[in-house]
Order: sequence, then structure tokens, then C-alpha cells
Amino acid sequence: MRDKAGVLASEAAGLVRGRRGAGLGQRSFIFVGWQEPIGCGGCAVFPGDVIVCDDDGAVVIPQNLVEFVAEEGVEHERMETWIVSEVERGVKLPGLYPMNEEAKARYQAWKNNS
Repeated sequence: MRDKAGVLASEAAGLVRGRRGAGLGQRSFIFVGWQEPIGCGGCAVFPGDVIVCDDDGAVVIPQNLVEFVAEEGVEHERMETWIVSEVERGVKLPGLYPMNEEAKARYQAWKNNS
């Protein structure tokens, strides 16, 4: 199930049939190798890649991009926090997401004062 936390928080009815993808019984899994590239859900996964999972799903980060993604992730989270605070103050979403030049300037000023 995708977006498990959101579904649970919404109290909407949900039905999950199992813990695996459709048609993937335990007998479907056969060990064929170790530390080899694979394809999973249409995504290439190589030895050394980082896989991050939570209740909303999983993401594969190529090994050579881990540091970049970590740094950008912190900045993106900071920006999202600011956008949410702006919306909570009553600012309209257009212009905030994606940010126009005025919003970028306000965000930079907020970031400099934080």
C-alpha cells in the first residue's frame, strides 16, 4: 500500500490483501546471485545503492548520488516547511509551488534569518 500514513490518518476504509506484490508467493523467490545488478519494479538497482523505505514506499539512490541527495533533501525539506507555513498563514499556493521570484526572495530572507 502506498501512502499508508495518510490513509490511516484520514480514517478512510482500506483493504490490503497481503504483504507481497500480486502473484509473488514464497515459492516464487529463488536465490540466483549476490552483489549483482537487478531490476525491481522497473528500477535498476546496483550493489552499493542505498534503498530508503518508509510507510509511503521506497526509493533507490545510486551510490554516486547519495551525498548530493542527502544535501538536497535537507534543503528541500526546509523549503517545504517554509511553503507549508506560508499556506497556513493564508498565502495562496500559486507562486509558492513552484516558487516565483517574489517567493524565492521571501524564502531566502526567511532562511537567512533562521
